[in-house]
Formats: sequence, structure tokens, C-alpha cells
Amino acid sequence: MIRPEEFYTPNDLPDKRKKEAMWAGIRGRLAPPQAEPFLVRDRRSFLFGMAASLILGLALYGGWSITRQAFEEARPQPIRLEQAYVSAIREFERVVPSVIVKSSQMPQSAGQLTQRRDQLKLVDAAIAELRRQTNGSDLSPLKRDHLRQLYSMKLNILQQMIEEGEIEI
Repeated sequence: MIRPEEFYTPNDLPDKRKKEAMWAGIRGRLAPPQAEPFLVRDRRSFLFGMAASLILGLALYGGWSITRQAFEEARPQPIRLEQAYVSAIREFERVVPSVIVKSSQMPQSAGQLTQRRDQLKLVDAAIAELRRQTNGSDLSPLKRDHLRQLYSMKLNILQQMIEEGEIEI
């Protein structure tokens, strides 16, 4: 076993008063732990992480947007035109409330309204049948032209109903 008395002289060892002064100086130089706002220990690392996540999010959104646009542009023109008609009719029908035949209306206008609703049902059935036949991928010009005519007919019927006051916006 090693004994300090064999290596140090009594003058080399600090006495009790010097030890206490030395430890008081060490305690004084140590900073007390400070409470950091939001418990973030390393602000620099936190800020870099937040910036990286923001950049990554923007890059992912940009990649998704470019990919979606590339797929949209890859579709043939007739299919894009059909999608435009479908979305136009869907938005038009969403804005225009459904038509309810009231008994207080004149019998002639009620009959005309019923007739227009029947026309809309027939046009909808023809569109559904033709879309089922084309299956979304048939690019024959004759079928696409007929489908465009049906969409145009449906929009015309809805427009006439609004113009004649049969339905209100």
C-alpha cells in the first residue's frame, strides 16, 4: 500500500484551511445549472434539425408535385378532356342545388321540370354506359366524341334550367 507520507513532506500537503479555500474556489467557478427555455439543451443543434426538417419537407412536396404533374401530362389528350368535363359537371352540380318539384308551381312548368329531370337522368345513364364501355382507356375518336357530346348536352340542360328560373343558384 502507498502512503502519502513516504512521497510528500508535511509542507507539501495542504492543511485543512487551504483545502477548504481550494474547494470553495472550485465551487465558485462552477456555474449553477441554468434552466433552458423549452428544455432545449443545445440550441444550435435544435435549429439545424428544424431547418433540415423544413428543407426536407419542402423537397418532398416539390418531388410529389413534379411527379403528379408528370403523370398528368403523360395522360392522352382525350382522357384529360374527359376529366375536365367531369370535373366541370361535378362542380356545376355541387353549386346548383337539387331540383324539387313543388305542387304550388303551375302544372305546365312542373311538367317541363319533370321532363328536364328525366332528360338529365337519360343523359347520365348514357354517359355511365359509354364510360363503362370505354373503360377509361379506350381512345377511339368516335366514342370520345360521343362522350363529349353527352357531357355538353348535360351542361346545356342544366344551363337552360337556370336561365328559365327552374332552378336557382
